[in-house]
Amino acid sequence: MTSTINVFYELKVADGKAEELKNIVKNMVAYNQAGEPGTRVYNVYLSLDGSTLTYWESHEDNHAMQFHAERFANGEFVNQILERTTSARLCLYGSVSDELKAWSIDHGFDVEYAELIDGFDRTLSTASP
Repeated sequence: MTSTINVFYELKVADGKAEELKNIVKNMVAYNQAGEPGTRVYNVYLSLDGSTLTYWESHEDNHAMQFHAERFANGEFVNQILERTTSARLCLYGSVSDELKAWSIDHGFDVEYAELIDGFDRTLSTASP
């Protein structure tokens, strides 16, 4: 099994805010790519009608996930995103630690959790160099 934590974060876009969010997201992605080596996947999608912003993320383990969460919660982008959205659904997939669950509650995140039953990830390399 894997220690990977996957994130699905879906936000409803406030009227007329889709274009602003696109610019914010581009800066946010660059910031995370440069500063989060434990973040394996960080993709942000906008629905074709501009009504839904979706983050699909993969973090190598609980430590990397919490590092990302703290950067988001304490960073410049959280307010920029939340001011332009109206509601959100946040889901974490994997063996989320009790520490990370407690951190989420303490920081006001309402999270849905799901544990992996079985599966595979072809993006993970198991070959030695």
